[in-house]
Order: sequence, then C-alpha cells, then structure tokens
Amino acid sequence: VKRRVQPACSAPQSWAPLRSEPPQRCRVQAVAPRDLAPSREHLGTASTTEPEDDSEEDHSEEDRQDELLRVKLLQVAFAEELEKRKRCHNRLQDLKGAVRVFCRVRPPQGRELQENDPVVVRALDCMHLQLGTASNPVNRSGSVSPKKRRPDRFAFDAVFSAHATQAEIFEDVQDLVQSTIDGFNVTLLSYGQTGAGKTFTMYGTADQPGIVPRTIEHLFRTLDATPRCEFEVKCHMVEMYQSSLQDLLAPTGSTSGPALRIHREASGTVGIDGVTERVVRSAEELAAAMQTGLGRRQVCETRMSANSSRSHLLFTICVETRQAGGKLSRGKLTLVDLAGSERTKKSGATGEVMEEAKCINKSLSALGDVVCSLTKGDKHVPYRNHPLTQLLSDSLGGTAKTLMLLNVAPTQSNSGETLNSLQYASRSRQINNRIHAGADPAQVERLMTEVARLNTSLESMALQM
Repeated sequence: VKRRVQPACSAPQSWAPLRSEPPQRCRVQAVAPRDLAPSREHLGTASTTEPEDDSEEDHSEEDRQDELLRVKLLQVAFAEELEKRKRCHNRLQDLKGAVRVFCRVRPPQGRELQENDPVVVRALDCMHLQLGTASNPVNRSGSVSPKKRRPDRFAFDAVFSAHATQAEIFEDVQDLVQSTIDGFNVTLLSYGQTGAGKTFTMYGTADQPGIVPRTIEHLFRTLDATPRCEFEVKCHMVEMYQSSLQDLLAPTGSTSGPALRIHREASGTVGIDGVTERVVRSAEELAAAMQTGLGRRQVCETRMSANSSRSHLLFTICVETRQAGGKLSRGKLTLVDLAGSERTKKSGATGEVMEEAKCINKSLSALGDVVCSLTKGDKHVPYRNHPLTQLLSDSLGGTAKTLMLLNVAPTQSNSGETLNSLQYASRSRQINNRIHAGADPAQVERLMTEVARLNTSLESMALQM
C-alpha cells in the first residue's frame, strides 16, 4: 500500500461549497394601493357600458402578486425567527450540559456527478434535515423503497446545507473557544462515514481553512484582547492507529517513543502519560504544531477518498489563564477528527488497508455501544472496551462541553451509511454531561421562556403560510 504524506493544512478530501447561489432574501418593495373607485367621467356611463375584461384580469394579476409578496415576507420572517430559536436553544443546551449535534451535508462530487447519482439528503432549514425524496424514499436499511410514503426527517441543533461555507460553520462553534478560556473542558467531535468531508470541515485547505485553524487564530486573538490577563497555552496531538496511540509531536520526528498510557485525573478529565506537550506563545507556533502532526498522520487512497484517514486524530489545546485579581482558570479543548466508518467492498480496501478498516469499524462500534448505554441510563458504561472510548470518556457522559459535528454524503449510493450516521447522531443528542461550572438557574429559566415564545411564534407563522 502506497502511503501518502498529508500536506500541511490540507484535507484528505477537499471540496468547496456548491457554486450555485442559495436563495436570496426577497427585496420588499412598496406596493401602491389600487384605486378601486371608478373615475368621475365614467360614472354617468356606468349603466350603459359593459365592464372590461382586461380590467378584471389586471386586478386578478395584482391580487396574485400581492399574495406572493405576502408569502415571501412570511418566509423571510419565519427563517429569521428559526435562526433566533436555534441560537437560544444552543445556549440552553450548553448550560444544561447536553451533547449538541450539528450536521453538515457536503455537495456531490467526483464519481457521484459523473454517474448522475441522485441527491437524497436535503437541509430543510437551519435545524432540520430530510433523507429521501418523494421519488426516492429511503427505508430503514438505507435503500430506496417505493413502498415508503414519505421521506425521513431529522432534527439537530444546527444543520448546514451544501452551500454553507467554512466561515459560516465556525461562526456557530466559536463560542467553544471562550468556554475553554473560561476554564471548561471542551470537546469538538467530527463524525461520519469515510469520504463525507470530516477532515475538510475540521482542517480545511490553505484557501479554505477549517475549524481547527480558525480556532487557533480566534483563541490567541481573544487572549491578546483580554485586559490584564496572563496566559499559557500548551498542545499535544496523538492518533489512534489500529488501537494503539501514536505521539505525532514527538521531538525525534518519529512515533517510536515510550508507550503512551491513558489515565483519568481526579477532576474526571482524561490525560495521556508520556505524551509530548509543546508550549506555544503565538497562533503561528500553534499552527506549526498542528501542521507537524497532520504531516505524520496515516492516510492512503481508496475508492471513497483520495486521502482517506486511517486513524482517529486528537489535537488537544490546554489553556491556563490568570486574571489581575489572581483568579486562575484551566481549560482544555480537544478537537477530534474520527476516521470514517467504512464498507470494504465499496472502498476497495485490501491487505493492510482492510485491516485498518476493520480496526476503525471496531472502535466506532465500541463508541456506539457507549452512546447506546448512556442514552438508556445504564449504571455501567463500557468505556474500557476500547482505548478510543477511554479517551472520550470525559466527552460523552463525562465533564466536558461536547459538540458533535456530523458530516454526511448527499447521494443515493451512500444512503445506507448516511441513515446509520443520522440515527447514531440522534441518539447522541440524548446524552447529558456533568460540566463543572454550575449554570445560573435564572439564566436557564430566561432561555427556556424565550425558546417557548419563539416556538409559539413559529407555529403561528406556519399557519399563515
């Protein structure tokens, strides 16, 4: 198997949002009131002159235009109210410690376009997604079923269509950086099948930077702008390759250093013994560390991806701040790019690559068992069944503020894997973590009231549309 070295700040699968423009907000123009009264010169002849058909047709056309304008205005107002509800909802879920799930749909590409593979995944709005269409309904197994009457709909904390840009996605996750500075344990987890665009979303390319490069810039910009604040930033990067941890920032330039061991600290957070920690003093130094680790990650080419990630990648940034009054805060931000679930028949994996795929699927299966156990409320959660679940034990059901970013492929040929991913992510939304800092009860109450008000407003608008 010919290995490929991952270029610095380059995604295993690079894709850009669809070039076609998204629907624009309608421009509201003043509509002059119609003069329905007849003119004085016609009053005397009204009884002898028959009404003109053209006038009636003009009035009918104006009525139709008025109705179209009213509907467009309602649609714009509805979208704005839904966006407000999404923001309030996410603030509330964050305070409650719930695992939030965002979903991004990538555009069709490559072979999908060449083979005219039908698109069966569509973002309905900023919080809802549909799998299947009226002409191509998808059943529970993920295959097209003519017997099924309607497509499936899924609700998430945010949904991004194929038109969404890297900047738009980061805008909705950048609050996690402030949480890290405030001393919280934070995890951002990218999940999805192989070839769904996870690494592009997380790391991006040189001209389309993803969440991690933007996080680095935003972190130091925020720290530098904080008055009378001393800070120290450290980082480490590891990959889990075939169930073993590899140190990607080892000073020797190789991953053959001492064995890494996972341990749980008294605070409940997870640490790694023996890992190389770099102290960084600027965004440039932290970006250089990121690029070094990316260049050592295991990748190879498959039918599903030109640069398929063969390992789970964890980039951890630790931030310690001391305010002028002496207040000390320690926060940790873990950015996780999981390897994608893979069907070897579709990916064409053989030999060593097939063994890698088996290890990836086994680890993701163990992660699924943990999610299932947490949602059922089991007393025993099987974290110790796999090193990956041990590493993520404080992110799922632990003490971290956790955001899962699900990436899905839009086409019919991937509908089975897409359905599995959507169902897995839906279960993950039911998990509540035990974050350290207690939420202000009054603030929670205010947000709950605001969400209820916006829900009522949305229902009223829906009836008018």
